[in-house]
Amino acid sequence: TMIETEFDGPIVARSLMELLNAAYTLFPAFADATIIETGVGIRPAFPDNLPRASRQGKVISLNGLFRHGFLLAPAMAAEAAELVFNQHTTGRNAP
Repeated sequence: TMIETEFDGPIVARSLMELLNAAYTLFPAFADATIIETGVGIRPAFPDNLPRASRQGKVISLNGLFRHGFLLAPAMAAEAAELVFNQHTTGRNAP
């Protein structure tokens, strides 16, 4: 859940409650989860703002999804699978 705003202060209760409600709806066991840290204003992206999957050793990173990550999830999952099963360091659609 995301609320578009220019506010760059700490996380507000409404945002955190909406996120936790969504997580609980998807998987009720989240009710017993411990929150270790929260953060705001973080939208990892590459300088060209294009999404991509990459691998460094055994670590696969999916980045640059911005606020539309849920729409790109199927395509990015395919990119990650390609990295898992092949020897490439970046997915097919990487620039």
